[in-house]
Amino acid sequence: MKHIILVIFILMSFSRTSAQEISCEVTLNLDALTTAEARENLSDFKQQISTYINNHRWTREDFGDEKILCSMDILIQGATGSNQYMAKVFIGSKRPIYKSDKSTAVLRLVDDKWEFEYIRNQSLMHIDNRFDPLLSFIDFYIYLILGYDADTYARNGGTKYFEKANDIINLSRSAANAGKGWESTTQGIYSRVMLLDELLSPKFDPFRRAVYTYYYRGLDSLFSKKKERALKRMLSALENIQNLQEKYNQPSLAIRTFFDTKYLEIAEAFLDYSDRDVYNKLIEIDPAHQSTYEEYAKKPRR
Repeated sequence: MKHIILVIFILMSFSRTSAQEISCEVTLNLDALTTAEARENLSDFKQQISTYINNHRWTREDFGDEKILCSMDILIQGATGSNQYMAKVFIGSKRPIYKSDKSTAVLRLVDDKWEFEYIRNQSLMHIDNRFDPLLSFIDFYIYLILGYDADTYARNGGTKYFEKANDIINLSRSAANAGKGWESTTQGIYSRVMLLDELLSPKFDPFRRAVYTYYYRGLDSLFSKKKERALKRMLSALENIQNLQEKYNQPSLAIRTFFDTKYLEIAEAFLDYSDRDVYNKLIEIDPAHQSTYEEYAKKPRR
């Protein structure tokens, strides 16, 4: 009997420690493709990418049964040459809010510069220290998702994952076929390199500490009896981000991504705050979403 119990314990332990951390929903839009051949070649692409993400063991951490929920919505924008594709991808992730049945968005961004080659039924295998235009893009964003999630539970908890994402950027610099989006400077409002540079810069430690405070010391207490205290901590975190922005004195991709992800949640959360002038403060902190804060300022307190 003791031997049976020991075997069961070992099997349960193995199952727990070997479980994957990510549960990613992948969608694929092929409407922009004009040839049947290009569409047919991608007939198994969605399933292949989904399997690659969800079946790989990305960390050595024990996440238990609580996987990180994320999504990748892939819009194929065109095909150039044999099996070469260009895509725009929406990346999103969320996590549960403590002691509630609600979840909170952690990351929401759009990358419109993915270039890769794909041949139907090709084998997709994760290999560290090798750059691949198809898989390195996926790896980069999974590590980014892991880092963003970890930063909400511990101060600078995501550093090791951001460093893994930065390793991919470094590999891209010596890859002849890296494609667009890996340049140090890039046209447009979003840059993978710029975002990682900020997240790993000591100058942005106050931002990442503020993110931790917003989630772990604020949002996770929002559904307790100490809601007012939780809101004050959230507001303090937002003010710290504002102070960094004023000190930085130039556009910040990390800060903009944060507010683009969180502004609706912020506006709704502060409906319960005792001081209605808080919305004027939120407009100062996040002027890009002024109209939303003005709209919520007119709503009655719940």
